[in-house]
Amino acid sequence: MRRLALSICLAVSAAVGQSAADKLVQEAEKATTLEKNLRVLTDEIGGRVPGTPAMGGPISSHNVIAEIRGREKPNEYVVLGAHLDSWELGTGALDNGCNAALVIEALRAIKASGLQPRRSIRFALFTGEEQGTLGSWAYVRDHRRELDNVIAMLTWDAGTGRTTGFSVGGRKDIVDPPTRLLDPIKQFNAGVLTTDATLGTDHVDFLLEGVPTLVANQEEANYLINYHASSDTYDKVDLPQLRKHIAIAAYLTYAIADAPDRLGPRQNRAEIEALIRETHLDDQLKDFDMWSDWESGKRGRSK
Repeated sequence: MRRLALSICLAVSAAVGQSAADKLVQEAEKATTLEKNLRVLTDEIGGRVPGTPAMGGPISSHNVIAEIRGREKPNEYVVLGAHLDSWELGTGALDNGCNAALVIEALRAIKASGLQPRRSIRFALFTGEEQGTLGSWAYVRDHRRELDNVIAMLTWDAGTGRTTGFSVGGRKDIVDPPTRLLDPIKQFNAGVLTTDATLGTDHVDFLLEGVPTLVANQEEANYLINYHASSDTYDKVDLPQLRKHIAIAAYLTYAIADAPDRLGPRQNRAEIEALIRETHLDDQLKDFDMWSDWESGKRGRSK
């Protein structure tokens, strides 16, 4: 009887997960304001570059944050983020206007679905990524007291090449939960989890604070040929593929926030140091001129 009861429980849970996935995918694929938002992010706002010499030196800029409050654990939350700024040569449609629009549309889709997750979700448009992930670093510093309550940080930052899965930043302990959560949207073929670790976008300071991170692994498509170039314009965006990414982002972010259990614990300083050595992130930190900040404790978890 116990085995039968467990089987029934798992079947009900799977059905509920599929129902939520179907609702979110349906709303996300509508993407009713996508083209308008993307036009604003590219053609109207343009390069969105804070503090370049062409603009006369450093200026103040701000992250943009929105939140859907959780129904049971509102003080715990998942972050879905992308960077708002771009390189000065183009209008940054692929890097990273399309994914700033993704964050906005994922928020719209979750709200439109009528679903309220167990935990809160914060939707973040970070500034200053191109100058050294300054906006997300500032967010982490300002919210350091609540980082134990951050369940995960998700981000897209490689244009609209097809999402094949996610890098978990060297965290082998968190591969299984998102793999299971992705099953209800297997039609998108985005279920491959990799345990590599890379820097260079807004997840980095969350990773250095021990927070689980998921960075979309994407096919190159036309990203690199337009990278930081004047050709990075609206017409390069694959809108049908972007709508699929919005569906993946809306569902997976919601599913992580709504799951009974966390993906995994927040790592301490010693565990992060071991991860850095194992994944050779130390070399990348040196390449990105972040190593001294990490060693001194200016960046990352202190203990």
